[in-house]
Amino acid sequence: MDERLAKQVCDELHIDQTDEELATVIALLNGSQAVIDDSIELATYPAIVDNPLYNRAVITLGQAMYYDRNLANGYPKAVILMVDHLNAVCLTKGAR
Repeated sequence: MDERLAKQVCDELHIDQTDEELATVIALLNGSQAVIDDSIELATYPAIVDNPLYNRAVITLGQAMYYDRNLANGYPKAVILMVDHLNAVCLTKGAR
């Protein structure tokens, strides 16, 4: 994930954009992206990364991880819903 997206997340969460915070947010977004990529049928429809919902799923999971690094309560329900929707899109588009 790039610094632009990390700054967007910092703005949304009202986090100071220090070098340390940006590095943390970037690392969390990279981890979040890896989880989302492994949770969807990305190989079936790789263009899904251009879908705005894909970025929102990565951001939402990254935000959850910012406040709860262990995800002690599991994935947020919104992330599960977005992953299910992204999977449906991948499978539908990939079938064509």
